[in-house]
Amino acid sequence: MKVLQGYHDLTKRSKRALAWDVFMVWVAIINLSLIVFDLTYLWLRPTYFHYLPVVTRIYDPVKGITPHPLTQSVLSEMVTTKALLQRDLASPEIPNRVASLRALTLRVFRENPFERSGQSDLLGVLKQKLADSTGVPRSDLENQQILEQAVAALWPTDPEELRYRLDQQDPQLVRALELNYHRSYDLNGRLTDHFWMIDLPFLTLFWIEFLVRWCFALRRRVYAKWFFFPIFNWYDLLGLIPLGYFRIFRLLRVVSMYMRLRRSELTSVGQDVFSRTVAYVSNIITEEVSDRVALRILSELHEEISDGTHTRIVRSTVEPRLDEIRQVLAAQIRTILTDPTTLANLRSLLQLNLDAAVEESAALRAVPMPGVVLRPLVRATGGVILDTALEAISATLDSDEGQRALDEVAASIIDAVAYGPGLAQIEALTKDVTLQVIGHMKEVVTVKKWAQPDHPGSSGAPGP
Repeated sequence: MKVLQGYHDLTKRSKRALAWDVFMVWVAIINLSLIVFDLTYLWLRPTYFHYLPVVTRIYDPVKGITPHPLTQSVLSEMVTTKALLQRDLASPEIPNRVASLRALTLRVFRENPFERSGQSDLLGVLKQKLADSTGVPRSDLENQQILEQAVAALWPTDPEELRYRLDQQDPQLVRALELNYHRSYDLNGRLTDHFWMIDLPFLTLFWIEFLVRWCFALRRRVYAKWFFFPIFNWYDLLGLIPLGYFRIFRLLRVVSMYMRLRRSELTSVGQDVFSRTVAYVSNIITEEVSDRVALRILSELHEEISDGTHTRIVRSTVEPRLDEIRQVLAAQIRTILTDPTTLANLRSLLQLNLDAAVEESAALRAVPMPGVVLRPLVRATGGVILDTALEAISATLDSDEGQRALDEVAASIIDAVAYGPGLAQIEALTKDVTLQVIGHMKEVVTVKKWAQPDHPGSSGAPGP
């Protein structure tokens, strides 16, 4: 019962942790969506303004955006003049309105109020519409005198013609004036941006979640030191810095939480069609890239071995250390010749050889002595000779002359191996074998394993 109760408690804790992870994933997704919306708002503002004006009415104050005074004055003057003409075509105020329209329009073309908001292309739209309405070539509008004449033709003093102009006004011209805006500066001289007020609740929640996970890691002793947690979770820590440049790191938070959900046994995250398709495609890309890298490395290695570069590299590396190799080999020979276990094995081998020699040697069989006497005599004599030889060798190795002789033996062995007559044959054989192995490896690497019939998912992207 206690085991079942403990399992039940563990499952409840796992479900609570899972619910919290899912909640934080959705919070992070919402936060990232708002960040992307904020980053692209100025770029997409014309679209919002035309199709979703409620978005610009709500979000313009966040960016400190207000209608530009100059272009807004032109629009207001157009609306006022149109209303005046509809009431009374003989009104004495009409000349003043026309003069005001002309003056404001000239200011728009001369001052380019669209430049500060990064919408200078709208000025080009206005110039084109002016050229189309007055018949003046657009290139001639760079001349100030011709520009004034074109604006005068756009806003004539005749009431009937003026009303016709205002009634048949091109919607693109009006829209270009409406899209222009003015963005204010804060006290620090930076463009107004109140997005931090929207981001602050998310940032606070992320800080709380990070600190709670840090505390749990300390309680469970997940890391050897307390400061290892922020090091291993550096991506979360960078995303928590309250600066706009670091907000993009919060995308890694979604990825890390997704991996936590995928590893959980209580969710099916990672088993859906999208995840399997992504895994399938990523495996193909990984295999293709790794195969190309391996093929390139093997090809270069094949060329180096064919050119004999490897031999030159080995010689240039080994030859400067021949003295060290000789000393190590001499020490090994000395150890073998003085090792008690090795000496005991040599004695046992000699005893076997002496027993066999008594039976098989023709010279010993010719000795006029019975085998019962000859066999112990040969064994004793051989043992004495071996012990004497080994003692002599040990004594010799302890002397300076013996050490020099041992060094010469080691040097002779190394010279025979490195520069002996059989070296060319060994190198040729080694080279052929190595090249054949590399060739087989290249054949194996070039095989597209993901396209094989017996490879998982080879028939296409994973299905549901």
